Amino acid sequence: MKNTLLAALLVSSGAMANQPFQDAFFNNSVWSNFNKQFQQFNNEVRATQNQSMFGAQTKRFFDRQSNRYMIEVEVNGLAKENLDITSKDGMIHINGNVQKTERTNNSSRTSSSKFSQSYSLPVDADTNNINAEFKDNCLIISIPKLAKITPLVNKITVY
Repeated sequence: MKNTLLAALLVSSGAMANQPFQDAFFNNSVWSNFNKQFQQFNNEVRATQNQSMFGAQTKRFFDRQSNRYMIEVEVNGLAKENLDITSKDGMIHINGNVQKTERTNNSSRTSSSKFSQSYSLPVDADTNNINAEFKDNCLIISIPKLAKITPLVNKITVY
C-alpha cells in the first residue's frame, strides 16, 4: 500500500512539473516589471514635487565659496513685481500672482493664477540678511550662514 501511494505521489508530481502551470502571476518577470514601473512612477513624482503650474523648478544648495544657502526658482510667466518673499518662524515663503486679461471686440476674459512655495530654513541661517535677485525668469534667494550659532539658554527659577 505504501509503495502504491509513493508511486502515485511520484507520478502525480512528475506530471504536475511537466504541465504548463507557468502562470504569469507567479513569474518573477511580472514582479520585476511591476517594480520597474513603480520606480519610474516614484521618480516622476519626485521630479514634479518642485514644479508648479508656472513650470517653476527649484534648486536648493549650499554655496561653499560664498558661505550661503541658495534657493533658485525658475519661474516662467512671472515678473518680479508679481513676487512676494517673506521669512517667518524659520520658514521662507515665496508667493506669486499673475492676472491676465484678454479682450476682443465682443468679449473680455480674465484669468488669475497663484504660485506658492515654502521652505524651512536651516538653524544657522542669518534670516536678517536674506537677499533676492530676479533675472532671466529666475529668482535667486541668497541666505547667509551664521558664523556661530548662539544657543538660546533661559535660566528657569524654581519657586
